[in-house]
Amino acid sequence: MKKIITLLFLCIFNCIAAQDNAEIVKKATEIQTKWGFKAKNKNIITLIDFSKSIEEARLYVIDLKNSKVLLISNVDHGSGSGTGLTPKSFSNTVGSNATSLGCYVTLQTYKGAWGYSLKLNGLESDKNSNALKRNIVVHSSKRMYSKFSLGCFSVPDINATTLIDLIKDGSLVYAYQ
Repeated sequence: MKKIITLLFLCIFNCIAAQDNAEIVKKATEIQTKWGFKAKNKNIITLIDFSKSIEEARLYVIDLKNSKVLLISNVDHGSGSGTGLTPKSFSNTVGSNATSLGCYVTLQTYKGAWGYSLKLNGLESDKNSNALKRNIVVHSSKRMYSKFSLGCFSVPDINATTLIDLIKDGSLVYAYQ
């Protein structure tokens, strides 16, 4: 009986996970359709769902060619967006320390104050066009003093290098709430 309950639980869990992944892949396909002309790497897209808690995995790297999720990770939001579990506001303003929503394209990697990092170029004039001026990048949260960034997309150190290597050189990143 215990075995049957365990198997039933696993089947239900896998079914729910498959539904969630299908929804993520569908959303990624929609973003690729709208913004894909800006991407050099059209097979990989990253979605960041800021409606979820900072304590939950809310970053997804999707392989559109094979319709599957490659990586799921936690990701921080900027302190200027609020220090609660979900961001309360967003900004494109230099010095705001807030997260910006919208579509980005990844640029080159570099070694900086936060270690191995990835530059982002914001594609939306009303949401994230100051990303380069604001130094909004993807980096590890290992060297941070709190769980909130200065507006960057910081991820746990265990995922940072893998994430950056998957999405560098011209893939899309789409942040939404």
